[in-house]
This record gives sequence, C-alpha cells and structure tokens, in this order.
Amino acid sequence: MLNMISSIDGATAMDGVSGALGGPGDKSVFGAIRASCDWILVASGTARAERYRIPRPNARTRAARISAGRAPAPRLAVMSGSLEFEPDLPMLADRADQEDPVVVITGRSASPERVSELQELAEVAVVDMDRPTPQAALDVLHQRGAHIVLLEGGPSLNAQFAESKLIDELCISISPKVVAGDSRRMVSGGQALGDLEYELAHLLEHDNMLFVRYVRV
Repeated sequence: MLNMISSIDGATAMDGVSGALGGPGDKSVFGAIRASCDWILVASGTARAERYRIPRPNARTRAARISAGRAPAPRLAVMSGSLEFEPDLPMLADRADQEDPVVVITGRSASPERVSELQELAEVAVVDMDRPTPQAALDVLHQRGAHIVLLEGGPSLNAQFAESKLIDELCISISPKVVAGDSRRMVSGGQALGDLEYELAHLLEHDNMLFVRYVRV
C-alpha cells in the first residue's frame, strides 16, 4: 500500500520535505497506517531528504501490533542504485537497535566498495539485476517475512510501482494548502497510465484535512 500527503493543488512537498503539509490529524493517521504494515519501503532520495529513522513505535502501538500477530515494530527498507548514503543519516547512525537494521536493496551496478562500506551500517541485499525493480524489492521483503509492505515514496518510485501494477491500496492525506511551485505529484514520471482504477474505501476529515483510502478495483 502507498501512503502520501498532498496539497490541494497536488504538491507533495514544501521546501523539499513533506512535513510542512501535515498536522496533528495527519500524524495520527500516519502512525495508524505504519502500525498496520510489516515493512516500510522508500527510495533513497526520500530517506535522505526526510532524514528517515529506524521505526520505533510507542508502547501502545507495539502492544497492538503484537496482539495482531505482528512484530513489535515495522522494519525499514530503502531502494538504492548508487548507495550514496551519508553515514550520519539517522537510519544508519542510530545503532541502538542492532536486531532490526535498515535493509538497503540494490543491484549489480552498485560499487562493490560501497556495498562493503555500507554493510558496516546496514543490511545490504544485492538483487541479480543491474538495478532493483519494484517486484525484486518486494521479493526481498517477502523472503524476510513481509505480508504488508507500506510504500512511502518518493514520486518516481511510486510511478515504478504503479507501472508494475503493484499498488493495491492508496492512502492520501490532503492538506488544505495551495503550494504552487514545482513540487512533483504523488506519482510522477514514467509512462502515462489509464488502466489503474481504485474505489473509495474510507474518507475522514480533521481540521480541514481529508484522509482518503482507495483500494484497487
């Protein structure tokens, strides 16, 4: 499933990050969606821009996950072709939870030296192709016990998953702001798609924000 936030006019970021579009309601929905997945998957650019951390839910969420038969916390995975990560990124630098490090999914085109360096900070999965495809990334996560994978962007990675018809659910937070500028849409790039249809499953409102859940027809 895919979860993203968007302004009224379709912007997915302000000043390069999505946080300025959100609010208390969005944080609650964001936490609830993350509580329902096994793995969180993002592109390397999103992980760097948003300064991703290893997910560590609060005690209440952990208890709810365990009672539902899930692990106490979702795991984090990042797709990257180049492995250009700064070692001070929170998801790499915060080594308190050694049992569940970030998993970086890459391909044969990645530099062996970069793979070796990154293995000191993360678990690196090298798939047998030049660059990992969406299906290859999901295969890596399924091999690690994933049943529900939450995709959190960015727009180019979302487009790859859409082209591969691998998005079963869309969760969209619509912020009551007009941003303009040159921010990309939630799914951006790739070929034009006209055959993916979704039906409305939930529609919630809080402080003029809309929270929409679509499921694939």
